[in-house]
Amino acid sequence: MTPVPEDPRATLVVCPHAGGSAAAYLKLVRACPPWLATMVVQYPGRAHRIQEPFSRSIGELAAKTAEAILTCVDGPVALLGHSMGSLVALETARILASEEREPVALYVSGRGDPATRAKGDKHLLNDTQLIEHICDLGGTDRRIFDDAALRALALQVIRADYRALSTYQYHRGRLLHCPVTALNGLSDTSVSVTSSTSWAEVTHGAFAQRVFPGDHFFILEHVEAIAELVSSGLLAQLQQTATTDRAAPVTGTAR
Repeated sequence: MTPVPEDPRATLVVCPHAGGSAAAYLKLVRACPPWLATMVVQYPGRAHRIQEPFSRSIGELAAKTAEAILTCVDGPVALLGHSMGSLVALETARILASEEREPVALYVSGRGDPATRAKGDKHLLNDTQLIEHICDLGGTDRRIFDDAALRALALQVIRADYRALSTYQYHRGRLLHCPVTALNGLSDTSVSVTSSTSWAEVTHGAFAQRVFPGDHFFILEHVEAIAELVSSGLLAQLQQTATTDRAAPVTGTAR
């Protein structure tokens, strides 16, 4: 755990990938500056939430994430999701927007066009096929599958997340107003850089794209650069908002 700033200027909420846990993003959390509070979502069914049933859909994960933010977080919020977590972050942002708490920024990583349906059969692969698929994506130490108990637990988590992902259907709906930034790995064979430009269509706000060296899990290899990208962008937005607020005319009826 990293200490939470006493008076953070903003909070970054990170939504992990399918099969992932909060622990995978601790290096990213630690790379963030002291003024930025960071929270990593721990999905049900893993780590300290291992006794809880898995979520059945992306919508359910987003609803629980939004509830936690609305309950526990004050001030500006930014969302960062990787792979499946990008969809969780998007749907969380939409819920927050409906509650007048739209995030100040959305970062989506390792995920192409959100309107493209995921192939719905990955959770049905046999153990050998699923392990090969996960290892081909990179970012996973194959040795965790050597231990029978760890292998069974890991595959259970991965299958549950892929099952939830297989039911996701993107609806255009109400567009966000916050800026959206898509992050990609140059050598990611599962997500093309071109497909990620479709994230521009989820917001009325600005869209940007950054490409990093690496495969699908480039985000775990470039934590310092990504922390700098996010924190510098948020700081610029907060300063711009403060300037706009100070410049806004005071209206009212003279007496």
